[in-house]
Amino acid sequence: MEIISSLFNTFVYNPMLNGMMFLYSLIPNYGVAIILFTVLVSLATMPFRIKSQQSMKAQQDKMAVMKPRLDELKKKYKDNPQELQRQQMKMYQENGALNPFNMGCLLTLLPFPIFIGMYQVISGVMAERPEQVMQLSQHLYPWFPTAATLIPVNSNFLGLNLGAILNTQNLLVAGSVIIVVVGAQFLQTKMMTQPAAALDPQQAQMNQSMQLMMPLMFGFFVWSAPIGLALYWITFSVVGILQQGFTTGWDGLTNLLPKAAAQPVRTKRVAETSSNTPPKLSASNGNENLMPTGNGDDATNINKGKKKSGKKR
Repeated sequence: MEIISSLFNTFVYNPMLNGMMFLYSLIPNYGVAIILFTVLVSLATMPFRIKSQQSMKAQQDKMAVMKPRLDELKKKYKDNPQELQRQQMKMYQENGALNPFNMGCLLTLLPFPIFIGMYQVISGVMAERPEQVMQLSQHLYPWFPTAATLIPVNSNFLGLNLGAILNTQNLLVAGSVIIVVVGAQFLQTKMMTQPAAALDPQQAQMNQSMQLMMPLMFGFFVWSAPIGLALYWITFSVVGILQQGFTTGWDGLTNLLPKAAAQPVRTKRVAETSSNTPPKLSASNGNENLMPTGNGDDATNINKGKKKSGKKR
């Protein structure tokens, strides 16, 4: 356990703490420092994120191509689950669909160490008691001796105390922050999830559960954390949404918009054509009443009509 703690401090907590304090020494506004630090972290991890997102996009395309064949396998082996599973695994291997990197697992797990480190950094720099300052100074780099003089930082940002626990604030502030955190995380998760059309019903249901559980989980974390952590996560989610949108497209967001009902174009064209077409003239030259009606008096009526027309001439 001590080894894990030492590795975490060396590679996550200490760099984040010193980087945050350095930004605060340049810009004495803790909220702005958190936003800039989040953007810098996103830029530092962006090559990995882009590669993972491109791999996820390729995975989605593969699943869309394989879906008809998978449906055929389910029909063929519906009474033999073991053979169905074996055939599915074989198809996944042939199409390279079992690579965990392509599934975006690393992309999903990447924010968690940073999230935990950010929680400790935001809590640590709010140190007010001498023993807290001494403990914090043990994690500062020797080349940054003036960092201790910056503690405690000015935590006021847009009228909020970034060091205060969110659930201790009034309901309007706490509720608004939670809604923004959950909403931003939902949009980011939605863009990372494969479309339901490319999945079988069971996988689609699992993805739908994931889209709901991830935002609620982070909302629960933020509820009992400093407000500064919520500011970090909102910024991280917004940057992630923008970066993924420009990398793999905006399908995840456009699918949330209501789609307009399809217009009956064909029916409309037929109606316009019928309204613009002049009425057809009868081929009887005005003698509609003299046309055969199917009985024996038709010829007699026609002859009478010819005689009357001859007298008028």
